[in-house]
Amino acid sequence: MSNLEQFSGGGKVGIALSFASSTTHTIPSSGWYRLSSLGAGGSGGAIFTTTTGGAASGGSGGGFVESEVYLTAGTVLTITIGAGGAAAISNSSGTGANGNSGGNTSISGTGMASITATGGGGGTFTVTNTATATSSAAGTGSGGTAINASGGTGGAATHTTNACNSGGGGAPGSPFGTGGVGGAASCSSYGAGGGGAVGGFAGGAATGTTSSGGGGGTGGAGASVASTTNNAGGVNRIGKASTASADGVNRSQATQDASGVCIGFDSLTDQFRALTGGGSVGGSATLISGTGAGSGGYADAGGSVGPSGPLIGGCGGVAVGNVATGSGPALGGGSGGVSTKSTSATSGAGGSGLAVVERIG
Repeated sequence: MSNLEQFSGGGKVGIALSFASSTTHTIPSSGWYRLSSLGAGGSGGAIFTTTTGGAASGGSGGGFVESEVYLTAGTVLTITIGAGGAAAISNSSGTGANGNSGGNTSISGTGMASITATGGGGGTFTVTNTATATSSAAGTGSGGTAINASGGTGGAATHTTNACNSGGGGAPGSPFGTGGVGGAASCSSYGAGGGGAVGGFAGGAATGTTSSGGGGGTGGAGASVASTTNNAGGVNRIGKASTASADGVNRSQATQDASGVCIGFDSLTDQFRALTGGGSVGGSATLISGTGAGSGGYADAGGSVGPSGPLIGGCGGVAVGNVATGSGPALGGGSGGVSTKSTSATSGAGGSGLAVVERIG
């Protein structure tokens, strides 16, 4: 017979409670709890410049903290959720916009040390030939009794004559350690680095003429073959070249498919360890990466809008010849830089923070 308390963070070990907005939570019964904080991601830089182009780096991933503590019934937790860095917009030729930092996520309460995961920094831009746009520091974690992990730094982007280059966003920290860095971009025409993945796997770099780096997977880095518009995404956690999770379910749909599956965690128990998807291929405006993985970069002289952002990994950069619009991750990761020679460039927002409370004993 089931016990309703297992679904409410009560007297039984069960489904974790996720908090996407700031609030308080009262512990219903004494026991051991796992508390997790994910900092918000930074947004990538944006640059629109006619003819000569420019370069924009990706936003950095947020930090991650985890504590396992004994809490007594009635303890009130104060939960603060960081907002993702706001999108950067460039709509005047030669006048770019730096990305914005994500906010901090924290959990505090009586009888426990506070835990804080700071937000990732924003990307930057440049219109100076041979100069490189770098990203601000990734988020960090502090106060955790079990894990304090940093996010991955957003990918750098180097401006070459008459080219558009955009770095990928960094992934957040996780129980698997430091997040993967976003792929760098330094092409002679159009280049977009892939987004990083949790576990330290990098997004693919973009080099050569026109190239789109593959998104990092939870089991391997994204591909970065020079002058390749469709670099492969990194493998999933069990080494398969697929965006599907380790259980074989593909959770990379932005909206529900016929089976009712859409983007989400692999499990409602210990969510941050249930991130096992593969990275998406570079050069696609439609494919989304699996859970915890980065999306591929999107470099296309005739393109415009990049693919939808991943659940938690970094988002790939966008470097195109038309009005340019990037996307951002749902949670924790940095969005990619965006560059174009036409009308305007808008990066996606960084991924929001998240807090999780789970009874473990």
